[in-house]
Amino acid sequence: MGDEPNQIAPVSAPAVPHGKLSGEELTFTWRHTHKLDAQKRVSFPAEWRPADPNFTFTLLLWGHPSAGRKFAFIKGLPPERFKQLLSRVDSGTTGAEAANAMRRRLFNNSVTLKLDPAGRLCLPPQMAADANLSKDVLFAGAGGEFEIWDPELYEKCMAAEEAMASNAITNI
Repeated sequence: MGDEPNQIAPVSAPAVPHGKLSGEELTFTWRHTHKLDAQKRVSFPAEWRPADPNFTFTLLLWGHPSAGRKFAFIKGLPPERFKQLLSRVDSGTTGAEAANAMRRRLFNNSVTLKLDPAGRLCLPPQMAADANLSKDVLFAGAGGEFEIWDPELYEKCMAAEEAMASNAITNI
């Protein structure tokens, strides 16, 4: 009894959620890498999955100045964020021709969909090709929205904007 060392039970750290659903608002945090299958299906990060199986996301092809291509990634917006984007587009802050060009660019390169029963996004093949997604897919949290990247292009673009991000953080 006195000769045996004290045994300390291992303590496991609680799981830290990287995304949460608060009311209707999702918060997307952290990075998750998943495989894209031949049918362009990719598992949506479990931490980000809404409880409602009919919850929709709008996916838009999006550019980045350091990508070296027209589209760099797919921006994912929950319904409320998409409504906010539409409101900004319709606000009339740009001229009519620019607003029409912007609407065409956004709506001709977007799709609204929900997760399939297995918790996957089924990307339109052309959208996946335009975002250069072929095998590995990186989901990057961006607060009220998320981004879907080719991991190598993500690293290149994040390195290119590191100084800007560091300066911005010091101003918070």
